Amino acid sequence: MAQKAKHQNPAPPPAVAPLFPSLTRHSAIGSIIAALYGLLMLAVGLKYHVVGDYGVETDFFWSYVPQARDILVGKFIIEDFRGPGYPVVLAFGGMLSRNFFMDGIILSTCSAALALFFSFETLKRLFSPDLAFVATLLVAVNATFVQYTYSAGTDMLFCAFVLGFVFFLLRDETRRWGNIAAAALCAALAYLTRYNGIYVLLAVPVVVGFVNPFKLERKERAKTVIVFVAAFFVCIAPWGFYCLKERGSFFYNRNYLNIAYEMFAKGRIGWDQYWSVESTKFHSLGQVIFSDAGLFISTVSKNVVEHLFNDLTLLLGWLVGLFAVIGVVLFVREGVTRRQVSFILVEASFFAVLLLVFYGERFSLALLPLYCVVAARTCSWRKLSSVTLFGGVRGGTLAALLLLGVSVVNAYQYNRATIDSGPREVPVIADWFLKHSGPVNPETIVLTRKPHIAYYLGMTMTMFPLVSTLDELHAGAVNVKASYLFFSSIEAGMRPQFEQLLDPRNAPAWLTPVAYTVAPPAVLYKIN
Repeated sequence: MAQKAKHQNPAPPPAVAPLFPSLTRHSAIGSIIAALYGLLMLAVGLKYHVVGDYGVETDFFWSYVPQARDILVGKFIIEDFRGPGYPVVLAFGGMLSRNFFMDGIILSTCSAALALFFSFETLKRLFSPDLAFVATLLVAVNATFVQYTYSAGTDMLFCAFVLGFVFFLLRDETRRWGNIAAAALCAALAYLTRYNGIYVLLAVPVVVGFVNPFKLERKERAKTVIVFVAAFFVCIAPWGFYCLKERGSFFYNRNYLNIAYEMFAKGRIGWDQYWSVESTKFHSLGQVIFSDAGLFISTVSKNVVEHLFNDLTLLLGWLVGLFAVIGVVLFVREGVTRRQVSFILVEASFFAVLLLVFYGERFSLALLPLYCVVAARTCSWRKLSSVTLFGGVRGGTLAALLLLGVSVVNAYQYNRATIDSGPREVPVIADWFLKHSGPVNPETIVLTRKPHIAYYLGMTMTMFPLVSTLDELHAGAVNVKASYLFFSSIEAGMRPQFEQLLDPRNAPAWLTPVAYTVAPPAVLYKIN
């Protein structure tokens, strides 16, 4: 009778169908994905990304390389918008090669591999090895993730630290103090790389205190939060006290200017106009918020919709974004575990911090594991996998292959045009100049809109002034004691009133052409 009853009332089939179970059984699959991706992208980056671009790598040449050089001689500069984490790591590479751009590519690629490892191991523990496998591959072939794997900048290092924090925080079902300490260390390193890493001080109390993934009593939850916060502050304390001594604030930074740009300047005035003139009107975060609290609230509220839509379309691509939306419905309908809710809230806390500033796909890199595992959940939907095609291949497996295939094509097409988009005329001019000029004093000043030429010449950059006439430009050059002026299409785009300088034959008497290219046009002038 018992057997008959069991036959009449079978257990319902699981809602999640396996996609690639045979590929996810090996315990080292996360390490294998990370290692293969790192080796492949290192070869691609070093071969094809030969010149830094005029986007995010502007900061690399403008800020990070000079700071790394200062660190190598024992001098730490307090930068207004970022901590010392990235320049410190870059300086270690500079001790060996002194080719900072190559070191930057290697650092980003290694960070990307580490981010993939943390992604897989986190998702494997919270969801399943099968979903983790598909989601991690979706992260790896995401067009933006690929771009910042070979781009020299803080994006991928910060992403690796954030995902390391998430991994150690939620690594085990029970609380382990070693994991809490490791999570605090990764969180501190993320903060020291980018100050918006401070979001962890919101995420951990909410997750541990209210969601309670470790199923602790109230007193133990409070103890866990206190230990995490204390360890975090111990890790950042040396830098915090240095900032307190030199700048009068433990948490010194001027990122409130980025918030002010989002509120008052974006779409209204030009970037150079804001940073040269309007930004000087703001002196604190409180001033920015309370100068127009209504505008601040409306801006953040509007950004919730805009940033999420941009993440689903620009960051993920419309097909993966569509699967992610369907996956949300499936998770809501079927329920989520306490640890899954914790993961979602940690990621949501990071998303909330990003609402304060202008949108950029690269800022959301650490959100990719969440978006991609939700998209992968749609592929594992039992009703989809019950359909078999092409000789018995399940529909869910085909859907996963479709997502991966579309993402690979998108990543290839996008990065094929991006990876070598840097100004190749810059090293051409620099090589000619260095070959014919002899040794260069690194304190020699070159006036330019972008810092690339200064890096390749081994000089010091000074910002091209916001002036209107050649006489004013001359006065500005004399004022900063500049010896050279570099003018290319990027300067002409931001300073169209001086477009004539693209042709060395039109140079005024106080400028002597030293080296130039025709296609694209660029000229290095000696200031007489």
